[in-house]
Amino acid sequence: MLRRFDHAEFEGHNAAIRTMLVDLLASGQTTLYSRVYTYDRLRQAGMPVVHDRMFKILKTIDPTGVAGRRLHLNTKPKRAYSGPGPNFVWSIDGHHKLSMYGIEIYAAIEAFSRYVSLS
Repeated sequence: MLRRFDHAEFEGHNAAIRTMLVDLLASGQTTLYSRVYTYDRLRQAGMPVVHDRMFKILKTIDPTGVAGRRLHLNTKPKRAYSGPGPNFVWSIDGHHKLSMYGIEIYAAIEAFSRYVSLS
């Protein structure tokens, strides 16, 4: 037996999603985060949500915030790193994914010239 579509139930669910989103936006928790974070917050609160419906409601509530997140206006630009001189800072990393086969890879990057040294 097919379930009939109930517009009142649909609108009631949309209103519940809208009030939860307004509360989250008012608390300032979702203003800088992506739709995945907002979706997870609603799911943790016990609200069954579909991504597309949630994002359409979020667009109607906060269109400037959605546009800003889409254009990455809220992210801070990365600063340029420069060391005082050669051999001042070395970044070392090891990869142990293949250690069970006897292969270990280590790499070092000199921060000033970005010279890569493998061993």
